[in-house]
Amino acid sequence: MKSAITFKQSENNTQGFTLIELVVVIVILGILAATVAPKYIDLTADAHTATLEAVKGSLEGASALVYSKSIVAGNQNKTQSDTPAPTIELSDGSLNIDYGYPQAIVADWKRLIDIDEEVFSMTVGFDAALIIYRTDREGVAPITAGFDCITYYKGAVGDHKPEMGTNPCS
Repeated sequence: MKSAITFKQSENNTQGFTLIELVVVIVILGILAATVAPKYIDLTADAHTATLEAVKGSLEGASALVYSKSIVAGNQNKTQSDTPAPTIELSDGSLNIDYGYPQAIVADWKRLIDIDEEVFSMTVGFDAALIIYRTDREGVAPITAGFDCITYYKGAVGDHKPEMGTNPCS
């Protein structure tokens, strides 16, 4: 004897997900990813690099102002080996210059730019460049302008402007 009840599968149930259901799932996954991603992405190196770029901007601005004052004084083509040695007058005394630009001397740059000494340190490396680096990286004290996470200043030589740059942090 045959069963009187037969189950037939509806053709509508075999179509899969609707487009609206897929869009809702994608939106929910996007919201979850946007919420969780910042916890796993470390932006510290980018922030440190951006801060050093700002310090480089201060170096460039101060250097340009010193050069402008040396043009007014008429000693932009002289070096420290000339007699008398070229200087410009600042509010706190005279500043020795080479070819119109500041020398890579820590004490001079501390007079020219105001940086937080709890965050940054200045030194002169083996390549005679002024190097500014974060104090939290003192264990890896930079000695050349090729080091990472630094801003550097190499003084002017002849008719070449000083070289300034920032090496990104990693």
